Amino acid sequence: MTIPSPKPLHPSLGAEIEGLDLRRTLSAADRQAVAAALAEHIVLVFRNQSFTPAEYLAACSQLGAPMAQHYSQHNMPDQPMIGRIWHRNGQRPAELWHTDHTNRERPPKATILYGVEIPPQGGDTSFANMRAAWDGLDAEEQQRLSKLRTVNRIDRHLAAQTLDEDLEKYDIPVVHPMMRTHPEHGSKALYFHISKAHYIEGMTPEDSQGLMQDLLDRTIRDDNVYRHSWRQGDMVVCDNRAAMHRAHGDYDRQHPRTLWRIILEGDRPA
Repeated sequence: MTIPSPKPLHPSLGAEIEGLDLRRTLSAADRQAVAAALAEHIVLVFRNQSFTPAEYLAACSQLGAPMAQHYSQHNMPDQPMIGRIWHRNGQRPAELWHTDHTNRERPPKATILYGVEIPPQGGDTSFANMRAAWDGLDAEEQQRLSKLRTVNRIDRHLAAQTLDEDLEKYDIPVVHPMMRTHPEHGSKALYFHISKAHYIEGMTPEDSQGLMQDLLDRTIRDDNVYRHSWRQGDMVVCDNRAAMHRAHGDYDRQHPRTLWRIILEGDRPA
């Protein structure tokens, strides 16, 4: 099999790879080609996929090693490596810009989402190019931010909804740089999760939140955001080392919106 050339979806990030059935086994060369495309385009879209949970896990495992997710009450009982993003059981859309699982020492290199139930209107997911966000800062601010580090734990506003077993395993302070270098692409990106970063070292929590919100407000713009309108059967791979993403909760809750999520093991940000 040969991977088709990615078709750009936005000038800044996002590309579609057409005609690929990911239930089929990829060769080593094809896996390398997908990894290179992800590092270059940051977000990859594969349309018209059709998976059982076991097939989805197998497909994602070709791109990296799946890692356990917290908020395990939303994981599939018979496939616990697959998390369900849905509004059942009170789950709310993650509408803040973020990059996944920064409370881990080795956060996931990629988040993979599969569209299972899609509402007729709304419920998109947006992705922001945080390389472009970093490149848009002046040299003096880049130098200052490159010395800052965030202290990460479970989201402050979700701790009460988190199972005790997840808090015990995953609510341990982890420190990450606010600028990270992509281990494959070599580029730099702005890197933090505003609600998992409880504070920036040397700053109060309040000042830390103010700085992070200011950065989001100034650096995430239409020209570096790809907004994905879901179709049933879409599989979207997001490179957490160079992107932030957010859900749009603008859909009628009478209609189901269900995505399956798998995250892939990454390295320690540097």
